[in-house]
Amino acid sequence: MNNTTNQVAELQKLLDVKMVEVEIKKESTDKLIDIVSSESAAAAVEEDAAKIQADATNALAAQANETKAAANKELEAAIPAMKKAEEAVKCLDVKAVQELKSLQNPPADCLLVTKAILILKGDRKNHAWPNAQKMMNNPKAFLESLQVFDGNNID
Repeated sequence: MNNTTNQVAELQKLLDVKMVEVEIKKESTDKLIDIVSSESAAAAVEEDAAKIQADATNALAAQANETKAAANKELEAAIPAMKKAEEAVKCLDVKAVQELKSLQNPPADCLLVTKAILILKGDRKNHAWPNAQKMMNNPKAFLESLQVFDGNNID
């Protein structure tokens, strides 16, 4: 019986030591759980912010695609007009430009065309007939400038 009592006492000491070790491990695990919980909360906040940013980015991308589609539609409509304008320039000759330039009071359509040319060539202010006449001062050079005009790079 003494032997059993001694063994129980030894087991009790071992159990006490193990209980201390378990308590230390439990405290360490609790600290780790606290760290993981706080980092999980921070990650959730980051995830929410990222989702908001992604939604905003997707909205901007959708808006950009709509703008692009509208621009492409306008471009498709403008291409035939550009082709017609190119053909119209090919039929012009120096005599026609000299005759137009010499008019003191040209028809309204002619004024509209010369105003458009002035704007396309970069004149932002003076679209009056005298300025258009000045632009056509050298009819041959004027026609050449129209023929080589890059309609794809207009400000």
